[in-house]
Formats: sequence, C-alpha cells, structure tokens
Amino acid sequence: MRRRWPILITLLLLSGCTPYELDDLRMPAVEMPESFDSPGPQVVIPDHWWVAFNDPGLNETMLQAFVGNLDLKQAWARLDQAMATATIVGAPIYPEVNLDGSANRQRTDLDGNTLYNNRFRLGLALTWEVDLWQKIANRAEAARLQATATRDDAEQTALLLSGTVVDLWFTIQEQEQLLEVLEEQIQSSRDQLEVVERRYGSGIGSALGVLQQRLQLAQVESEVPTVLSFLEVTRNQLAVILGHAPQFPVELLPNPVLPPLPQFPELPAPRDLLESRPDLRAAYKRLAASDLEVAAAIADMLPTIRLSLESSFNSPSLSSLFDDTLSSLGGSFLQPVFDANRRGAEVDRRKAILLEQLESFSEKFLIALREIKDAIDRERNQIQLLDEITEQIRIASALLAEARFSYANGQNEYLDVITAIQALQSVQRREVTVRKELLATRASLYLALGGNWLRVLEPGVSLSDSTTLQRQDSLPRT
Repeated sequence: MRRRWPILITLLLLSGCTPYELDDLRMPAVEMPESFDSPGPQVVIPDHWWVAFNDPGLNETMLQAFVGNLDLKQAWARLDQAMATATIVGAPIYPEVNLDGSANRQRTDLDGNTLYNNRFRLGLALTWEVDLWQKIANRAEAARLQATATRDDAEQTALLLSGTVVDLWFTIQEQEQLLEVLEEQIQSSRDQLEVVERRYGSGIGSALGVLQQRLQLAQVESEVPTVLSFLEVTRNQLAVILGHAPQFPVELLPNPVLPPLPQFPELPAPRDLLESRPDLRAAYKRLAASDLEVAAAIADMLPTIRLSLESSFNSPSLSSLFDDTLSSLGGSFLQPVFDANRRGAEVDRRKAILLEQLESFSEKFLIALREIKDAIDRERNQIQLLDEITEQIRIASALLAEARFSYANGQNEYLDVITAIQALQSVQRREVTVRKELLATRASLYLALGGNWLRVLEPGVSLSDSTTLQRQDSLPRT
C-alpha cells in the first residue's frame, strides 16, 4: 500500500497540467473609439433610467412589469436550468461514492427438516477520474460561465422589457393626447360650420361653402376611430406585458400628456459598455466558455486515468456484518489510439465555435456603438424637426386667420379657409407624434447604455424592494 502513495501524489500533481493555453479574449477584435460625440450639457442618468421622465405612473407600471412579465419569468427559469447544468457538468471533479446493500433469506426443506440461510451484504464503492489535463475543470468552468451568461440574458430580457413598457406607455399618452387634439379640432370645425351656416342663412355665403365645411368636419371626425383602435390595442399589449389579461388596470392609466424631454445624459466611455450592457457581458462569457471547451476537447485526446475503491461486508447475521471485510483498489488507463479522427474533428469544431463566438462578440460591440450613435443622431434631427413643426404651426395659424379675414371680406373663396384649416390641424397632430418619437429615441439611448441597476434584479422580487430605487432616483407614487 505504501508504494501506491507516490503514484497517487504524482497523479494529483499532474492533474494541474493543461495542454492548451487559454486566450485573452476580454476585448472585441474591432477598433474602439475613445468617446462618444454628444451635444450640449449632460446630466447623470438615474440608476433606473425611466425615472428621468418624472412620471410616477410609469414608475409603478415598471415595478409591476418586473414582477409579472412572463418573458422575464421564463428567463429566470432558464437561469435555474443553466445553474443545474453547471452543477451536473462540474460534478465529476469530485469522486463518486455509492452505497449499496442487500439481504437474502433462503429456506431449504431436507428430510423433514427446514433450514434457513441468511446472507447480509453492505458495499461501498468509490470511482474517480483523475483530471490530468484539467479537462473536467475546464468543462466545469465553461458550464459556470454559460450559467452566468444566462443570468446576463435574463438581465437583457429585463432591459428590453423596460424599453417595451416605456414605448407602450408613451404610445398610450400619444394616442390620448391625439384624442384631445382631435376633440379640440372637431369642436373648432363645428364652430366654423355654425358660422358658415349662419352666413348662408343670411344670404351671404354659399351652399358650396357649407358642404365644404361639413366635409372637413367629417374628415376630422373620421380620424377618431383609428386613434381609439390604436389606443385600445396598445393598452391591451401593455396589460399582457404586465402579466394581466388584456384589460389595462384603470389605476395605472397614464396622463394624456407626453412628458418633456429630459436633459441629455452623461455618456460613458465606449469600453465601459462591456460592463454596463448585459448582452455584451453574456457574449464575452460565452466566448470564454468556448475557449475552455477547446482546451477540454484537446485534453480528451490525451490519456485518461480512473481510480476505483470497493469495500464490501458480508455476513449471515447483522450482528457480525462488519467482521469480514473485502476491499479492492484498482485503476484503469485509457489512451485513444484510433477513433477515425473523431476527437480531432471535435477539436476543430470547438475552435470554429470559438472563432464564431469571437466574431459575434465583436459584432455585438459594434452594434452597441451604432445604437448609441444612431440615437444621438436621431435625437438631434428630431429636435430640429420639432422646431420646424412649431414654426409650421405658427405660420399655419397666421394663414388661417388671414384666410378667414379675407373670406369675411369677400376677397377669396371658402376653399382657401378649408385648406388653411386642414394644414393647421394636420401639423398639430403631427407635432404630437414627433414629440412621442423624440421621447422614444431618448429611451432607446438609455437602453443602449445598459446600466448596473439590472444586477439587483431577482426572480419574483420587485425593484421597489431594492435599496437602489429607494434612494434619490425614487419618485412618490400616486
């Protein structure tokens, strides 16, 4: 037995060896800019980005989404699966110990005599594969990285969920504000119709003018069903996002007014996105896991040693079960010689997967940079567009006033008034849509920046339970 100890110690020392040097893959294989070009003064983004819109109803709706959303619950379930898989893959690092037992009673009738023979057995078996080349350790670490990447996937699901909630919330506000604008326009068109009908009744106007104004009123009224339909569908979508039946809770209905655009956020350095964006963290971890799988595949081509230890106790009675012991210690050696290049092909496959993951990681980083740059460019152009629309409203209002004055003095046809009314009402409705698009663009910028608030998320736990939201970025609830 003493001669076996040096062999075991040697095997344990060899278990720290690896035939493959892991790569340093922490940075994407693309050019990385030093900073983003951002307009104007900047402010620090709240820990929970949607709080920047200063809407208590939106905050409450977001808290409900993180608890009730079914996509997020599925993501948490996938995380549990990945963690269990990591445990399964890493289990062979440790010896496997099994205990088995049996009891038999045999009856024999011989010449009128009955004899009983009892036999009890208790066995203990230990098997262990010596991890000579860190094959098992690398696979276990790869599985652990895959599990933590699945956690990042869940955080990415939560991040996208927050963007969906905000976009639907703004869409509801947009449609409700459009309804208010339409109601004002319908009332204004009705007032104008009364004026035209009175003039016609006094013999001043014409039947053509009355019909033209009635048509204009009918055209504005026909816009209402489309807006109502879109509003109701959007409410149903948001209700399902929250995990409810398609009937949006009345207590969470937003105010029919779009919020003002917050100040421009402070932008991080591009390399900081590798930590703040969960999709990039997940891509990096899967890349590192692929590198470990290459090492494990190479190790699978090398010798494998397994040790086994068995002990058994046999006795005709329980009282003397441990009197007789049978033990054995054995080992097996396996060196692949010919497998039709199956193991070599597996190494090639794993290396190809590693290359694919590297290119995917780099692509995701470039997409992250593009999403931020796109949001900055769109916001700048939409602000300019909103300024131009505001100027169009001013000009259209002046045009309508002049058209009415000229018509009252008999200087033009009523069609000029109709044209001016339609121009003003159209640009008024467009202003609401552009304001919503501007807010949605800002939300897409916040999403593209990611955030550390995702790391406090836990399955079934509301963000209101975390200390982060209870701090300075929390707003009073209504």
